[in-house]
Amino acid sequence: MIEINWEVIGPYVILPAASLLAAWLVAKIQHKGRPENALIDQLQEELTRHATRITGLETEQNKAKKRERIRDDYINKLREHINAGNPPPPPAWPEGLYD
Repeated sequence: MIEINWEVIGPYVILPAASLLAAWLVAKIQHKGRPENALIDQLQEELTRHATRITGLETEQNKAKKRERIRDDYINKLREHINAGNPPPPPAWPEGLYD
């Protein structure tokens, strides 16, 4: 059986391995714990929330524009109906107004 003399080999194997492990742990702790990294994470979350909110607002704005266009078209039909001297009933209520 081969006997290992750790007193001779130890400084060349164990010490560098322990140093690498310690350096890796320190780097990991420093990177994760830095205040600027926490701030970046917080700002990214906030940006995501705002982007989601903006998307929702844009969707609502597009729906409002569609309703406004349909109403304007209907107003013009009503005015044409009145100007032509047509009797009641007025033109039918427009479809798609509240889709």
